[in-house]
Amino acid sequence: MASALILISAFVIIEFFRFDVDNMLNKIEDSYGTSILDEDGRLMDVFLSDTEQWHIKVEDDIPENLKLAVLTYEDKNFYKHKGIDIFAIFRAFKNNLLGKKRSGASTITMQAVKLAYPKKRTYINKFIEIIDALKLETKLNKEDIFKLYLNNAPYGGNIVGYGTAARMYFKKDPINLSWAECALLAVLPNSPSSMNVEKNRDKLIIKRNYLLDKLYKLGKITENQLYLSKKEPIPIERYNFERVVPHLARRLKNENNLKVIYSNINSELQKKMDKVVKDYITFTKLEGIKNASLILIDNKTRDVKAYVGSQDFMDMENGGQVDGVIAKRSPGSITKPFLYALSIDEGIIAPESLIQDVPMYFANFNPQNANKKYTGLIEAKNALISSLNIPFVHLLSLYGANKFYYFFKDILNFEENEPDNYGLSLILGTKEFTLEDIASLYTGLANFGVYNKLNYINNDIDKTNNADVNEIKSINNISTKSNISRDKHMFSKGASFLTLETLKEVVRPGINNLYTLKNPISWKTGTSFGKKDAWACGMTPEYTLAVWVGNFTGESNDNLSGAISAGRLLFNAFDEIYGENYTSEFNEPYDDLYDLKVDDITGYRIEDIDKLNIKTKIIKYPKSAKALRLSPYYKKIFVDENGVEVDSRDDNFINSHSEYVLNYPLEVINYYIRENIDLTEIFNKNVNDKTIKILYPTPNLKVLIPKDIDKNQKLVIKIANIKNKELYWYLDKDFLDKDKTLEKEVELSVGEHSITIVADDGETTSVKFFVTK
Repeated sequence: MASALILISAFVIIEFFRFDVDNMLNKIEDSYGTSILDEDGRLMDVFLSDTEQWHIKVEDDIPENLKLAVLTYEDKNFYKHKGIDIFAIFRAFKNNLLGKKRSGASTITMQAVKLAYPKKRTYINKFIEIIDALKLETKLNKEDIFKLYLNNAPYGGNIVGYGTAARMYFKKDPINLSWAECALLAVLPNSPSSMNVEKNRDKLIIKRNYLLDKLYKLGKITENQLYLSKKEPIPIERYNFERVVPHLARRLKNENNLKVIYSNINSELQKKMDKVVKDYITFTKLEGIKNASLILIDNKTRDVKAYVGSQDFMDMENGGQVDGVIAKRSPGSITKPFLYALSIDEGIIAPESLIQDVPMYFANFNPQNANKKYTGLIEAKNALISSLNIPFVHLLSLYGANKFYYFFKDILNFEENEPDNYGLSLILGTKEFTLEDIASLYTGLANFGVYNKLNYINNDIDKTNNADVNEIKSINNISTKSNISRDKHMFSKGASFLTLETLKEVVRPGINNLYTLKNPISWKTGTSFGKKDAWACGMTPEYTLAVWVGNFTGESNDNLSGAISAGRLLFNAFDEIYGENYTSEFNEPYDDLYDLKVDDITGYRIEDIDKLNIKTKIIKYPKSAKALRLSPYYKKIFVDENGVEVDSRDDNFINSHSEYVLNYPLEVINYYIRENIDLTEIFNKNVNDKTIKILYPTPNLKVLIPKDIDKNQKLVIKIANIKNKELYWYLDKDFLDKDKTLEKEVELSVGEHSITIVADDGETTSVKFFVTK
């Protein structure tokens, strides 16, 4: 007898220490499927577990009515015992020994152990469960054990866990379950294989009603509740889970190991945005435009509130399962506002400053405005409003193409490190970005130049107790609201505000333009080369909204444009968000803007401007920006008493006085002459030292000339001749022609060449370049 007791005691001790609660919890954690919740904790999407079961982990407190039903049916002494119910064990042993009706003695704690490590029903296995239950009670509190049991209880077929059953049987969150539904969920795990909603329904109703009667006798429900609960039918089918945000759900599941993901998505906004995109593409399919994507961000928190990867996840015919939010595409002109703001901070321009808008040639790069029209000189803000290419290529040449490239690399942290692949074409969209990239950049602009990554996951520690918070922070491209150290300053508050104010003036498509003043939105569009991608991004103080429209197949479509195709979708979405009126505007940062006096014509500083007879105007300029550069369009000259320009070699120079006069670049003057614009005032000042210039080819250009139909290689030389002089043309020092033409076609061989042009008054210009194979 003593030996037996020793053996039993040894077995108990060994099993007690062998049973690892942490391993059990990890095993259970691995068994859950992934579920995605919205910002209010409502279920949006569910994935099957690795064992092909619908198994949701619910982290909220168990509803009180469900708790009472389960305790009454399964373990009324749960909160009194330490894992085992001694009286129940003796009762079950007596009944089984006497051959009476068999009864179990498993407590909720024991059943939780059994669910993790299912075994055959034997006395030795029951004994092991008792020991393990005692150990489990030393590690977890009662509420966690209760939650562990209900989260892993079987409910028939491949339905596991009370949260799963509540949604698949009743299409409800557990908190909304009725007494009848709670009673059903309490009795169903007792024998889920033989009793479920699809078979043996009569037995299931008897079991449920038995429990309801018991709850009534215990005073847990009223007579009226009993009557109404028994009248409730049990479900006749299983419901499918609603997929609210399928693209993002799939992405979040793939990017981390969390079983319950608390996203920042607002379900109501998500559904509205889904419908807007789907309805819009139904319309544009008639034009051959089949796909669209959208992302909506709360500017204050950078939380992503809506994420539409495609027009319809289930649209298999048109690539609906492609996630357009993370697909890399050419952004066209949509990055221009960032060069605009950076150039303001660098002192290169103010919004009112004139920049060149004439045909330009940069090595093998020959940019054009989309409308093939030019203005000569245009205010920077109007160039942005009209999204003109030439002024921004010129602006990028001043700011620096490599510098602009590394601005994006520093902000977005992409791996590529090849700025020379793009050069000045970078501002026209040759570097591909994702819609997420564009949205995050514009969110930074809406936050007055402060950038941080977008927040997809809510890192509330109380809710995310199923994973280490550091794991959440490490998720690809997902940041946390409290992660202030990641803030990056793109540009000053003042430059941001001036850019936002300029973007308010961008012309809206169709009838939307009537509401510019009533519903102010700062927005910009982009259309990729070949009309393959249409972009639009809009900002209010509350939200940043970015959309992409096109075809996932990458095909061109003449109907596609940022202003129309993407712009209409953008404003349709804003209308759904705000309704008819959204009048809030960005507040002016008075601490970073001051009044700056500039010349009225060119919009730049001029030295000693108050002492000169030049018309001026006052503009807003950032305090933290570099000093605005001196006007490149004025030249200081000395004139005699007759207003004729003189220099130090002139006898009357001692009696001369200085003046500032307009001195436009030859390219601009050449354009004005071609357009028959009167420049008499400029020429009367005689300030242009040079009047002829070779515009193309540029110095030391390496040019690849394709062979024409006759297998000849020909190059078109372009020049400026602002005073219409007679010109002598020389190719490689050989006389070529004499005329006043502005273009000449020459046949060239591979190798080094030079062009020299001599005017009849002796003015000379030349350029050396190379022709390659």
